[in-house]
Amino acid sequence: MTFEAAGRQLSFTKAAMELNVSRVAVSQQIQALERFLGVPLFQRLQRSVRLTKAGERYHVAISDALERALRATAEITRQADTNVVNVGTTPGFMTYWLMPRLGEFRAIHPDIELRFIVSDGNLGFDDNIDVAIRYGDAQPDNAEATFLSRQSISPTCSDKLLPSGTRLTPIDLLQQPLIHLEGPYDEQTRWAKYFHTLGIDMGKARTGITVNSYTNLVQAALDGQGFALIGPPLIENFLNKGSLIQPVDAPPIARHAFYLALPKGTVPASTQIFSDWVIGAFPGREVEIA
Repeated sequence: MTFEAAGRQLSFTKAAMELNVSRVAVSQQIQALERFLGVPLFQRLQRSVRLTKAGERYHVAISDALERALRATAEITRQADTNVVNVGTTPGFMTYWLMPRLGEFRAIHPDIELRFIVSDGNLGFDDNIDVAIRYGDAQPDNAEATFLSRQSISPTCSDKLLPSGTRLTPIDLLQQPLIHLEGPYDEQTRWAKYFHTLGIDMGKARTGITVNSYTNLVQAALDGQGFALIGPPLIENFLNKGSLIQPVDAPPIARHAFYLALPKGTVPASTQIFSDWVIGAFPGREVEIA
């Protein structure tokens, strides 16, 4: 552990702080290891250290072994604590679909502890995930994926932005404030793509605002900041309540789908219970297999 930390930090002082020991203790342990191996592992410079060629090779091997050990420990711990379910999901699905429904699940299964790992990227089972709710068309080969729902997006705004009963055409949107989404999201969720597909020159559009996260995009729409390209299943509750409306006379755009993914093989009972609960919440879903 001492050598791994020193090699990663390239500093005996930083390694000592990480391990909560003295710098002298780190230096002595490294020296003892070098005597045992019969080769120097570090070049001692005036204010820093650098791995030798032998040290670099040894550090790669040690780091790989420690990583495998940590993964094995996490796996054993997860299997031993069968009432804990580690759920990987996206910020949008967590905030707008899961969070409003968690009380229902907790009321039915108070003995199951849910731990959420939220990321815009599709987390893998190597990330200490028991079940993953993913967005996208491509699903990994090492997972059993169940289709949940396909996202459809339309120009969407707060019910406070327009007079009640107002209907718009797509070209009317050029006179409305637009909320733009940047970041690692689908190209077809961008206004430029939307207008291009309809043959509308976006150069005449009003200025708007730009955000770089889906949750900020939805919040800006709820706050009446303008139109966003969003839709079910994530904002279905807002549409049903009428706090968000889709007043533009144009067909929605079908985008990627949400899937629930489990590792192949047998999973703990608590993981299966949670997975079945999520899948059961999409009773009208079409059948699609990844």
